Amino acid sequence: MTRPVPGGATAARPKSALPRPLRLLAALVLLLYPLAAGALLLTSDGWAVNRLNVGIWYPVTGAVGLREQVTPEMFAALANVALFVPFFAALAVLVPTWWLVAAGAGLSIAVELYQGEIGTREQDLVDILANTAGAALGVGLGLLVRRLAGRHARNRRTERPADASARRPGLSDPGSAPSAPTTPGAPRPETGHGPGGGPDDRD
Repeated sequence: MTRPVPGGATAARPKSALPRPLRLLAALVLLLYPLAAGALLLTSDGWAVNRLNVGIWYPVTGAVGLREQVTPEMFAALANVALFVPFFAALAVLVPTWWLVAAGAGLSIAVELYQGEIGTREQDLVDILANTAGAALGVGLGLLVRRLAGRHARNRRTERPADASARRPGLSDPGSAPSAPTTPGAPRPETGHGPGGGPDDRD
């Protein structure tokens, strides 16, 4: 797609500044992560989810020496924050907008309503707030990664023309000698030497 520029000419719209591996990684997270998160959020076995939370809480808090300070309930709230970070970070890399935080809040509300409908898991406002906070952190992280990657790509593009011109003879070396004319019958350039190859006797 082109856009008009002064003088009636058209210029191509610049391509995405994101590196291809970053776009592929973000797309892969968006495809695979909902499967694991959905199995955790939408399962009807709330007791199994609680056992999983305690099973992770015990070794993690013990490893960092915070088992007495961080209760299983606090750890579950932190897990609900972390749960939404990867998905919304990947989404923000591809769709850079803070409106994704509102989408995260809406998704969390929908999950809580579903859990209330199935009747085996309790609806919790703390979970909604934690999920929304995780979405906000994820969006912020994704926008930061996108900005840094775009800046790096732009720097690489601006360096390439300078490197190319430096490798071309006659452009980077101001003291290089002019090339001999290639037009048939053209006079040879004056070099300051006489016919015999010695210094010219002319004043």
